[in-house]
Amino acid sequence: MYSQAQAYLVLKLKEAGLKTKPHTTKKSIERSPESHVGAVLFGSETFLRNGSKTYFKDQAGAKNKRRKVFDRTLTFSVIIGDYTADAVEIMLEKLISGLDRGIWVSGDFVPIEVDDAEWAYDDDSTLKAKVAVEVKIRFEGGIYKDTGTGTITRVEIGPIERKGKEPKDGD
Repeated sequence: MYSQAQAYLVLKLKEAGLKTKPHTTKKSIERSPESHVGAVLFGSETFLRNGSKTYFKDQAGAKNKRRKVFDRTLTFSVIIGDYTADAVEIMLEKLISGLDRGIWVSGDFVPIEVDDAEWAYDDDSTLKAKVAVEVKIRFEGGIYKDTGTGTITRVEIGPIERKGKEPKDGD
């Protein structure tokens, strides 16, 4: 999920109008001499145990059970820097409006949410850009375990053994 989410954000940053190669590490963006700059940096990853399950049929028609073992949330920081606040805002709006509701990773839908944004000006930032914005984007996926469902092929029912005395008619 990590590499798919990162590649997706790099693509969306280019589609938003970034003309230079997007940086993917903090060191490379801090060393960059460019004022028109963009980056997709990994922020954090959290796991939360989950036990939900879903039943589905595969392509062959066999019934399966998918258990969501963990909720997995990845957060990335997308940084956009440029000469003016207007240029940064235009790219930010294109980026946000260009995001899909989610992406498909290994057959599972991973919703995308935008958290918050922080603006920085040349004195507040290590970047060469005059104005920059850092927006947090969250991918809410999971770790799944698929199992088949068993089918009963032959059942034998034997006599039921009762303990105690038998009920009489009318009791």
